[in-house]
Amino acid sequence: MALRKVLSYVVLAALAATSLLAQTTQPAPATSTQPQVAAAVEGGEPQYIKPETAQQRRDRLGTAEDPGTNPDPNTVWWRFGKKYNIHRYERKWARYDVQEGWVRPFAPVNFGKEIYQQNEKYVWVWNEIIDPASIEDNTYIPPPDEEIKYFESVRGEFSDLAPATSPVRIQFEEASNGLPSNGSWRNTLAAADMNEDGFIDLVLPPQRGAENTPSIFLGDGKGNWKLWDIVWPVGFDYGGVAVADFNKDKHLDLAFAVHLNGVAVFLGDGKGKFIESKAGLPMDFPTRRVITTDVNGDGWTDVVAISEGPMVRGQEQIKPTVGGNLRAYLNRKKGTAWEQTDVATMGKYLGGDWLTAANLNGDKYPDFVGASIYFNGVDTVWFSSGDGKTYRENTDRALVPFLSYYSAMTAGRFNKASKTDDVIVGFYRQWPDGLDPKTVPPPPLKQVVGIDRLTFGKDAKRTPLVRWASSRSVWGLGRGDFDGDGNQDLFYTVFDPREAVVLLGDGTGRFRRATVEGIKLPGMINYDITVADVNRDSKPDVIVMYESDETSAFGAKNGKVQVFLNRGTVASDKP
Repeated sequence: MALRKVLSYVVLAALAATSLLAQTTQPAPATSTQPQVAAAVEGGEPQYIKPETAQQRRDRLGTAEDPGTNPDPNTVWWRFGKKYNIHRYERKWARYDVQEGWVRPFAPVNFGKEIYQQNEKYVWVWNEIIDPASIEDNTYIPPPDEEIKYFESVRGEFSDLAPATSPVRIQFEEASNGLPSNGSWRNTLAAADMNEDGFIDLVLPPQRGAENTPSIFLGDGKGNWKLWDIVWPVGFDYGGVAVADFNKDKHLDLAFAVHLNGVAVFLGDGKGKFIESKAGLPMDFPTRRVITTDVNGDGWTDVVAISEGPMVRGQEQIKPTVGGNLRAYLNRKKGTAWEQTDVATMGKYLGGDWLTAANLNGDKYPDFVGASIYFNGVDTVWFSSGDGKTYRENTDRALVPFLSYYSAMTAGRFNKASKTDDVIVGFYRQWPDGLDPKTVPPPPLKQVVGIDRLTFGKDAKRTPLVRWASSRSVWGLGRGDFDGDGNQDLFYTVFDPREAVVLLGDGTGRFRRATVEGIKLPGMINYDITVADVNRDSKPDVIVMYESDETSAFGAKNGKVQVFLNRGTVASDKP
């Protein structure tokens, strides 16, 4: 056992990362004060984490010879009186939450390694050799106990999990008359009575790659819709929208998440006139999702936004304002000014197109759960600290596992006996390709998507609800009492097979799958779904908007918006 503990600081051998895949073997480096010239490495020319002169590089390396661009992992290097080798790992598995110049090459394991170099795809790290023979004779080195236990604990989740079936059949009827039947619509819409006639209207963000103004479609309560003729003060890009009365004038206002730009707020008068409120709002914070809630308990509705994630190549000139990837904009001066405050601290790995507020710890302030498009980005849950100003991160990795991306989510009281909300979250998980089967046998599925229920409070735990083999996560998820039994149910959309699913809750946190009729989803992507009672019959209806996936010869795009009215339940003829 002592040797195992020593080896845990030697190499992260047989780790679940592509570090275990074959690495390009370089010839032994010649004596030089400069890096050796080698074939191009995937991911670009490797560099250290910051610019350095040739002398600074020599001082940092401490080796008589420069290891070069892509060193042989079996070569032994003397530096500072100790022996090392250099291993390469894919950066998607890494986590930079240790001191500068160090990294955890495989995030689930709490071992930091000193960085040799990195590029966009890989990071190379120094591994101190405690037992040189185990390296030099190329014998198999078992990973430390901690790593084995981790993979054994999660292996069972890489398998199919189907919910029990319900005898209930829920019938829907499309009611999209007057809504767009072409275009490209994303990310999230809002449903609210904007013109104060008692009927739900639909607020759509600007189309992607087309018009730069939002659209409001007025509903008549029967499934018919008419575009409201509005002159918007300014135009902006696509994203998401949320509705609230920010200035307490009893007229609804709008907050938009604007792709690559920031947050835009417009104060409405109920008659179709909107005035921009922008003091204190960012115009350089990339986001596509906002929600509204009273963050600090002062009685005024605030705006919360999540970063859409890292910028793509070619957009490096965008320099976001200083702040975390999850931040609030506090309502000041009756909705005419805004004050930024961080929910997630800077450097935390979360970001994406989904965000929800919930009561997770029982105090009077909202807590937040966000998506993560960062693989192994597990900083998704943030609890209020009870003062309306600061937040603490969830550190229970059983609740938010590694090896994952996190997508669509919702929150609510799915267990009536609970005093706090549960969070329902979609995920995609990937079993590492390089894990040696002699250590942990491969699971039934290498890629799995599904939905988990997260329960907080004293008995915090994660309960898997459904899983299946796929590489496309759940991107649309909402809640409501779809069968009228007084319990919260789930509605979500699936890509393969393309379908809508309703899980009926029993009020204790358990779910059974109902039969869904009347909903046929097209193949285009929907980034979320909206649940609202469109026709005032006390049944939750579903609104879906789709991004275009093709353009006709005449330039028309095939995205659209659909409304499905809930026509109630009947006993299913299926077992």
